[in-house]
This record gives sequence, structure tokens and C-alpha cells, in this order.
Amino acid sequence: MEKYSRQIILEQFGIKGQKLLMNKKVLVIGVGGTGGLISQLLVRGGIGTLYISDVDDVSISNIHRQLLFTEKDVGMKKIEIALKYLKSLNSDVNVIPVLEKIDGKNIEEYVSEVDLVMDGTDNFLSRYIINDACVKQNKPWIYSGVLATYGTVMPIIPGKTACLRCLMRDPPKKEYSTSELGILNSIPSAIASIAVSLAYKILLGNDVESGLYYYDGWNIALEKINVERQNDCPACSLRRFDFLEQKIE
Repeated sequence: MEKYSRQIILEQFGIKGQKLLMNKKVLVIGVGGTGGLISQLLVRGGIGTLYISDVDDVSISNIHRQLLFTEKDVGMKKIEIALKYLKSLNSDVNVIPVLEKIDGKNIEEYVSEVDLVMDGTDNFLSRYIINDACVKQNKPWIYSGVLATYGTVMPIIPGKTACLRCLMRDPPKKEYSTSELGILNSIPSAIASIAVSLAYKILLGNDVESGLYYYDGWNIALEKINVERQNDCPACSLRRFDFLEQKIE
């Protein structure tokens, strides 16, 4: 346990918490800026099994914020680089690559294998598919989004907190990307850190409040916005999972 000694000292962990964490399984969908650091923190922290999913190649524009990759990785598959690097960080952790694109047709088989799903995606359709699958299977997940100089995080515990469709009934009609509005390279790391702190609380059995955390990385401000469960939510209340038949692009 010497490897985790500085974590075990924490009253929130202890040896009992560390051993519990070492028996947990997490799926990270997307290992770019936010998902890449989420993966690193979970591996360094001693998660038992980590599934990682990404079908993209490394581009030169990724390097300034995606800490898993270097210039020599440009043009290579993110999943291959991530797998090698994450395994080198902690031999205790079982890192499993998902070699197919996760979409509405196969996501449930992966969600069923894990205790928690972490969002490292960059589009809302993917997140609505994740939300449907996790709510349907009663599995917690954490939404994380970054753009420009701000980011958002929302823990979703089916049956206890609001889900993504309580917050936004449908994906936005116009969705902006980092290629349009840019991204401050400190934002993904900040959002990933908040998300992993929430992940530890969930995995160790602590209560997590319903709400959306909004981080302004330029003015250095963190705000928690109350989000309540909606009685007419199509997903968590009415149990209608409209997005599981749609494909993640």
C-alpha cells in the first residue's frame, strides 16, 4: 500500500477506501483533454479496472491540452498511445481498451460491466446516449464538458439526482466546438480534477448532491447550480430511452 500511502492518509479514504477503490471498474469514453486526465488520475489513484474508448487519431492541435500525447504521437491512434502510457503508470490497474466505436447499439454491454461511466466526449449526442444507457441500467455517470475558458461537470446518480435530460430535454440545435471557439489549455485539467473527485465520492459510497458545477477558468470562479429531478423527464422518470438507437458520430 506504500504506492497509495498519501491517499490512504486521507480520512475520506483510509485502507478500507483504497481497497474498495481497487475493486471498482470505470469506463472512460473519450481520452482527449478531459478524458485523458480523468484516465490518468484514476489509474494513479489505484482504480481496479479501467476501460478506455476512443476512435480518433492524435492531431497536432491536440497537443496543447491533451496530456496523454506528445508531438511524436501525431497521426497515431489515441487508444494505442493511451493504453501504453496508462499501463506504464500503474501495474496494479487492469487497463482495457475498447476497440470498437461505442454507440447506442453496443453501449449497454459496456455499461453493464462497470460501476461508473466518465464522459470524455466532445458532443451532446454521445452524452445523451450515455445518459440513456446509464439511467436504464441504474449506473452512475459523470458529465464533463469544456469550451473556450469554461467547463461544466454534473454527477448523475439514477434514482437520486437529476439526469442530463432533466437539465436539457434535448441536445442543443447549435453546438459549438473548440475549433470554433477555442479552448484554454488549463480548462480540461480543472474539469477532469473536479470530475475525478466526484468519482471517488461515488465509488466509495458517499452521497453526491444533484447539481451542475460551472467553472470559469479565466475569472477563477466555481459555481454550483441546483438541478432538480423532473417528474416528466423522458429518461429518468418516464423510462423512455430515445437515444439508444442513435449512433455516436
